[in-house]
Amino acid sequence: MAGRLIAGVAAGAATLALVCGGGGAARAQVEACPPPAYPGDLAPREAIAQWMAYRAALAALPRELPVMAALAESGLANLPGADSAGYFQMRTAIWNQGAYAGFPQNPDLQLQWFVDQAVAVRQARLAAAMPDPAATEADYGAWVADVERPAEQARGIYQPRLAEARALIGGACVPAALDTIAPAVSVAIRERQRALHRGAIVVTVGCPDEPCTASAFATLRLPRARRPPLVVALARAVPAGHERTLRFALRGELRRRVRRALRERGSFAATLRLTLTDAAGNRSARRRTPRITG
Repeated sequence: MAGRLIAGVAAGAATLALVCGGGGAARAQVEACPPPAYPGDLAPREAIAQWMAYRAALAALPRELPVMAALAESGLANLPGADSAGYFQMRTAIWNQGAYAGFPQNPDLQLQWFVDQAVAVRQARLAAAMPDPAATEADYGAWVADVERPAEQARGIYQPRLAEARALIGGACVPAALDTIAPAVSVAIRERQRALHRGAIVVTVGCPDEPCTASAFATLRLPRARRPPLVVALARAVPAGHERTLRFALRGELRRRVRRALRERGSFAATLRLTLTDAAGNRSARRRTPRITG
């Protein structure tokens, strides 16, 4: 069913720390968790699932993702075929060329194809300010469907495979990849604000799937101001799945200038620039332009 999604961005090289179930020193982890080679077409399903899981985790993908796809598409078997072939039933007329030439006889290329497409789907969603599909395991099946591109009525065949995929992977060692994905964010703000009455311009921000730090500044477009004044909001830590309020306080001389501007014009615009940074240093930027009315 693998459809016509254009080959996406391949996972970049990253500095990795290998994660084993029992923890311990980094050197012991590297020795205990070497990258697995393809175990062979006739290997136990658990070994094939763990090989897939390792490569998925290497690209910062949920380790169950390729296993769910392969279970639904091929029964976790490297199937031959003239039209569609391999674990993910890739279309030979589309994918047996370029970077994936020879994939029917090369399971490593098949798995790389799935990883590349899954990364591309995630990046496209984040770029469109859509929810991160990695944030909720209930969305894994739809994520796989966006890679495999089955008929609309078959999009639901992947999600029921999550528990089976997880059982096959078990407690296998997998790598934790360096996080290179900007955090998903939410921003809530009133388009018209009585900032003078409240003493501040107010905006609420959140990071749905990971902790982050929010910082921001506002530019006030006051009439006849040669240089629009800036107001900085105090940075705030935002726990995963929570929201925090940022306040751009109007005090002293700035408050008096805002009052004069409102008397003259009745309202003026403010430009808010928000930056949310995750623990790995990845940043998401947002811009909002509320109108100050009182």
